[in-house]
Amino acid sequence: MSKLHHPDHVKAQGSHLQQRSSLFDISGGHRAGPRGSSITSFAWEPHEDHRREKKTVYENTFRMDPPVKFKSEMVNRIIKEVLEKNLDGKTYEPINCSCLTKAVGQEIKNKVKELDFKRYKIVSFVTIGEKKDQDVRIGSRCVWDTDRDNFSSGTYENAHLFAVAVVFAVYYE
Repeated sequence: MSKLHHPDHVKAQGSHLQQRSSLFDISGGHRAGPRGSSITSFAWEPHEDHRREKKTVYENTFRMDPPVKFKSEMVNRIIKEVLEKNLDGKTYEPINCSCLTKAVGQEIKNKVKELDFKRYKIVSFVTIGEKKDQDVRIGSRCVWDTDRDNFSSGTYENAHLFAVAVVFAVYYE
């Protein structure tokens, strides 16, 4: 093996030493300092325990129909009661009505969940607006199963505001 191609051959250039043959080229990259160098990664600390708790996995029931279907008549009464209780005598104030919309929607959803329609995802949607001699049209679109999924809606109005509440019940298998 010639001296130029020997892996450990070092060529002197002035006062600088250069390694000629190596798997790792250190000529243009990071050089070790006078005390050496190291690279530390904080991606994983060996003293930390990163094991996750096992998630409970349930077997499929293959139940295609709900045990009790969603009854919109019962939910209509809940919507009417909650809207009247929370909005009776109120005037429209944008900031207060924004918070009130969330609170009324949550209250309706919680009361509908108390009816215990098993295997239904309940979604509550409430809109409150100011009455100023205008018309409002509210619509929604969903992709669902017409045999199992259903909805219920109700409205409320006084001299200052109007409210529309819609509850969607989507059956999940």
